Amino acid sequence: MQGPVALICPEPIRERMQGIGIRFWEMAELLRKQGHQVMLWVPNEDIPPEKTPGTASLWGPALRRFLKEAVAVVLHGHISEIYFDLLRQENLGKGPPLVVDLYDPFLVENLQYTPLLGDDVFYRDRSVLFRQLLHGDFFLASSEAQRLFYIGIMVGLGRLDPNLYHEDPTLREFIDVASFGVHPLSAGQLEKLPGKLKGVIPGIGAQDIVVFFGGVYDWYDPMILLKALKQVVDEGWPLRIIFCLNPNPETTPQKKLMEVRRWADALEWTGRYVFFLPWFPYEDRFHYYRDVDIAVSLHRPSLETDLSFRTRLLDFLNAGLPVVVTEGGEGSQKVREAGCGVLVRPNHREDLREAFLFYLKNPDQRRLHGERGRQWVQSHLNWQRALEPLMRFCANPRKRPSFEATPAQPTSLTPPSLLNDLQKFQRHVKVFGWKATLRRGLEWCCERTRHGGRV
Repeated sequence: MQGPVALICPEPIRERMQGIGIRFWEMAELLRKQGHQVMLWVPNEDIPPEKTPGTASLWGPALRRFLKEAVAVVLHGHISEIYFDLLRQENLGKGPPLVVDLYDPFLVENLQYTPLLGDDVFYRDRSVLFRQLLHGDFFLASSEAQRLFYIGIMVGLGRLDPNLYHEDPTLREFIDVASFGVHPLSAGQLEKLPGKLKGVIPGIGAQDIVVFFGGVYDWYDPMILLKALKQVVDEGWPLRIIFCLNPNPETTPQKKLMEVRRWADALEWTGRYVFFLPWFPYEDRFHYYRDVDIAVSLHRPSLETDLSFRTRLLDFLNAGLPVVVTEGGEGSQKVREAGCGVLVRPNHREDLREAFLFYLKNPDQRRLHGERGRQWVQSHLNWQRALEPLMRFCANPRKRPSFEATPAQPTSLTPPSLLNDLQKFQRHVKVFGWKATLRRGLEWCCERTRHGGRV
């Protein structure tokens, strides 16, 4: 049995879990299989009985005791502020080796909500992220693009220095890619599951074509789907479009979902062509996907798209679903690589309509793309492979030298070392002579005075 590992998750672990909750649940399961003693700490107390072993609320005193014995901590998002406060309160110094999971780029995601919540959200998020980047010992990103984004920030913060670079020029031992994963599911296993859509939900029949969108967040583009499919529905195709209600509406703005509801209600599509279902339990998701014919992941162009990994896409592929995906971002690159879907240009309604007509008129292509996606995701992104960097670090966790610089006081690009200044002076004398060096020194002093002491 290896030393205790604390996973501190910012999302509730309940019967119905979202992406980061699922991710931390799978991390915990895999670390246990590697022989680690793992506790998953969550912000809710209503933990289902079947998930209670190895899972606990972070609000009690137990987490404080566990941290004193832990050999590593893994956390994500704003929950890090609670962790850093606990270290201070318990006099634990810098704490155990810290893994910061950067999978969800909350700094960029939450920019979508600043018109509603105010600009303070961005500055709070930036402060939280910078603190994590300054104090983490190992970092996990969801993609290569995201990894470079965070490395760039660390350069600006002074976290990346020559010592760190020369220790590992790839920086893989400092920040690596650990995307989402799947548990491989065969077509035969899927077929044996009882479906929970066709013939179960009133208004969805066995012969209907089910289009699955899923949860609605402000960076997605559900409206272009509805508008593109209106003409398809008018042509007589029996489409049934599925949206899912957010399980944590108290912490997630619902503006985009309300827009979808108003549109569907105005056309009297709700309960006829458009269905709003509760968020289903993680363990039940394939009972729903087995009844889906086409899955979609549609977004508008943005920095969020470039940096995010569309978690739902992997489950779509694992279930053998053909997908229609907006070009841009890591998700569309995976679909292109796997050859398992149709990519459409952002904001092009006609592209989207044609993509659906292609699939509706070519069921063999739907099956072909679905099987390609299943094979690709199961060979490339099973959980064991996706989380290998985390397993590697936790097998030999180590604390990096403390780093005290803060964004408000960045480390100097040229440390004010007397030895450094003397070496510069000697080089100038050797190259330019005494007189030229003294003249340049006087010019530098005058320049510094003219700019208020800055050059």
